[in-house]
Amino acid sequence: MQLLADYEVDTVFGMAGTMTVEIYRGIGRAGIRHVQCRNEQGASLMADGYARATGKPGVCTIIAGPGVTNAATGIAQAYCDSQPMLVLSGACITRTHGKGWGAIHELADQTAVTAGFTGFSAMVRYPEEIPELIARAYGIFRGSRPRPVHLSLPRDVLPEPVAAPWKTRRSPSLPMPDPAAIEEAALRLTRSTRPLILVGGGACGTREALTQIAERLGAPVLSTNAGKGILPESHPLSLGCSTVQKPSQQALAQADVVLLVGSQVAPGDHFLHELEIPGDIIRIDIDPNELTSRYRAAVPIQSDARAAMRALSAALAAQAAPARRPEGELWARGIATANAASLTDLEKTHARVWKILRGCLPANTIIMGDATQIVYTGSFAMPMEMERCWYYSGTYCALGVALPMAIGAKLGAPHRPVVAVAGDGGFMFTVNELATAVEERLALPVIIWNNDALMAIVEQMDQRHIPRIGVEPKSPDFIGLARSLGCHATRATSAEHLAQAVRDALGADRPTLIEVRQDSPWIAP
Repeated sequence: MQLLADYEVDTVFGMAGTMTVEIYRGIGRAGIRHVQCRNEQGASLMADGYARATGKPGVCTIIAGPGVTNAATGIAQAYCDSQPMLVLSGACITRTHGKGWGAIHELADQTAVTAGFTGFSAMVRYPEEIPELIARAYGIFRGSRPRPVHLSLPRDVLPEPVAAPWKTRRSPSLPMPDPAAIEEAALRLTRSTRPLILVGGGACGTREALTQIAERLGAPVLSTNAGKGILPESHPLSLGCSTVQKPSQQALAQADVVLLVGSQVAPGDHFLHELEIPGDIIRIDIDPNELTSRYRAAVPIQSDARAAMRALSAALAAQAAPARRPEGELWARGIATANAASLTDLEKTHARVWKILRGCLPANTIIMGDATQIVYTGSFAMPMEMERCWYYSGTYCALGVALPMAIGAKLGAPHRPVVAVAGDGGFMFTVNELATAVEERLALPVIIWNNDALMAIVEQMDQRHIPRIGVEPKSPDFIGLARSLGCHATRATSAEHLAQAVRDALGADRPTLIEVRQDSPWIAP
């Protein structure tokens, strides 16, 4: 734990257990803050939220066996969303491994459980292995595509003495772009007649270069959920995160060159098996696997996106290119108008709620969204002027993530407003973590969109003439439940009431649950 403190770890999320008590001795000695979750799933999701809000690895400490399997959802989500996370779990004593003796918390091969959704998963056999393994983890966090790392620490290894203090190791540098590839990309973009840009989470930090490139080319800019706000959505070339809307999808199909930066282009952002992108793709990504994926790159550039975009902007500035910004802005306005005209009645209802929330939230508010219909709509209906403010994991798409992620984010960035938005079904997955938020005295608005159903699945069943089985669970009294856990709570009765409740919650001495019912007449479009 002192080694982690030297790597600038200041907070760990966890649940103590028989096999991990020695870790807690270290936490106390190192002066690291410990946040007690109510379930290890909450610990991993809080660590994920902390990582997103701070840019530093989130750390969680969990027991072996059930702790690992409980935490698996948050670890897997961090893997899918390229977030840095260090998971320290206990493990059975080494002489029992693989024996099948029925040791407490036994898993036949604990490292294998998380191997498929971590950068690496390792069982520590000797204390001397730890500095190298931690350094390897930070190499992944800082020098490549971030992924979670899991270290299993056997109960009999943890108490062993160490002869001398461990030291941190320097992490490798991020990859830089190939100058020849940058020149080729600049030439193709200069010659293009209808360029378009699509940015994902890997493009965070590129705002200045992205703006220069888009304005020079007159290229509309689309984003994924993770890339939302990199280009302010008030910019006339911004199409926001509208990849799920057909007019934006059609624009991608019409572009002759697409600059694709830091994105997996996952179906969770567009709800299709695959987007149609027939034009040439110039692809910038830190992960070589993405550069050879199904979206074939005419010019693949493996690099940190910030360095590549700066280099590309400079290369474009050095070339004589026609001024096409007015033409691009006209195209972007047409796409945006068509997107607005395509909204369904339900999306209009959602959009009204987001408009109310946007009006009462500061620009730097972090919104943690769950897998729920109002958040799907929010991807394009909630405008963002800043990056790293909107989080919705459309790829892993787990229910129940919003609340614990918001807790982790608020603890990591206490100076920023943080809001959780969840549906009535998903909220019940992790409602227990309200107790954690109360204990930490977090000023956290938790907005529950209540339609008394797993509505997206209800609609699919109805469309296919399948009886509604297992999709209309009875909701509790959310107000009473929240108050019993020590929260403030209210049900929004008007647009003004919702806005005031959110403003009050941002300055409260504890979390505030705000229930918004879909059938409320005041939010009808």
